[in-house]
Amino acid sequence: MDFLRKYWQDLGLIVAVGVGIYLLNGWRTIPTTEGLLWLSFIAILVHQFEEYRWPGYFPGLFNGLIFKSDHPERYPLNPQSAMIINLVIAYVFYLVPVFFPSVVWLGLAPVFMGFFQFIWHGIFANRLAKTIYNPGLFAVVFLHIPIGVWYIQHIVTNNMATAVDWIVGTLYFIVAVYILIVKGNMWLKNENTRHAFSPQQLGMFGRTSFLKK
Repeated sequence: MDFLRKYWQDLGLIVAVGVGIYLLNGWRTIPTTEGLLWLSFIAILVHQFEEYRWPGYFPGLFNGLIFKSDHPERYPLNPQSAMIINLVIAYVFYLVPVFFPSVVWLGLAPVFMGFFQFIWHGIFANRLAKTIYNPGLFAVVFLHIPIGVWYIQHIVTNNMATAVDWIVGTLYFIVAVYILIVKGNMWLKNENTRHAFSPQQLGMFGRTSFLKK
């Protein structure tokens, strides 16, 4: 468990590379809908690597800047909760639609989450931090948004989405964000946990550097 807790984001990048090679070799034979959902899966894995490994200081921004935590190295987000939440998001919320490409609402929800990430990373977090970049924004701009737009254009052009798909997909996205991100962080927070983020993962928002400002 300690190995997975430390390296889950790195393993995710390896999975992303493997899926990328699979898509490059078989794109002409892979149905477009399935291929786009695989690309969406790659996007979230790259997003998580960017947040937690390189540059990787999302935990510091989340705990230190947004929550003004006295213990940004472990509260409210900690390595254990980050691993659980992100693995469920990637390998359930994003991956399951790949195996059911005809269930359009399943694919729409992750796409909506990708768009939502721009509001979070591109506007909300940047405004608070007074920056033009924070970990996760690169994947949002160059992967989530273009892949999401491509997916929506594809399903609309081919009349694949019904009104029910749009409604259920939107509701599923909202429920997923609430349960996995909002409530998930609250359920799994533990101020006394022995698991702590590294100085790199805290960045400028670590307790010593940030609180003295």
